[in-house]
Amino acid sequence: GDYMDIMDNIKASLQENKNISKEVGDGIFELIVIFHNNFPTVNLENLNKRLKTLKIEKTSKFEKSHISNYSFKKNILYFNTDEINKDYDVKHVMMFEILNIITATDNQVGFNTDNRFLALNVGFTEIIANYLVGNNKELLLYPDEAIMTNLIITIVGFENMLYAYFNNDSKFLLNKLVEKGVKM
Repeated sequence: GDYMDIMDNIKASLQENKNISKEVGDGIFELIVIFHNNFPTVNLENLNKRLKTLKIEKTSKFEKSHISNYSFKKNILYFNTDEINKDYDVKHVMMFEILNIITATDNQVGFNTDNRFLALNVGFTEIIANYLVGNNKELLLYPDEAIMTNLIITIVGFENMLYAYFNNDSKFLLNKLVEKGVKM
């Protein structure tokens, strides 16, 4: 059925992408399988399209001391060489970035419209990555944002957050907050 079709397409896209080694491609695919098994209704066509041309680059030119950053405009996943040997869970970091690729549009990632919901989007991405693969190391990516986002989840509900996130719909999220009596 549809499951095999999209997963076969994703596997093919990773194999055809000359920017990504087989080993890295296999690792990414494994994480996408975990994602798809947990969120089978999320459309992965956009991810598939982006995986065809995704580049992964190592750089030390990071504004902040984050280990990774996905540029949705350039479709490049950057890794910070200054942070890469620190105690991060690589699986967790990769799942975090795959979520960014899944929810990327030409203008935003997740529900981070006009960069107004950056902290919330980052926190929610961290929570989903944690839910999908856990984190077996000392360092979390965005612990403060995750704590704040958990508070918002208790107000609007996890399902509503998921809907807004995977549909790039910040208006939906704002409406839910207003419905629950949050003054904006």
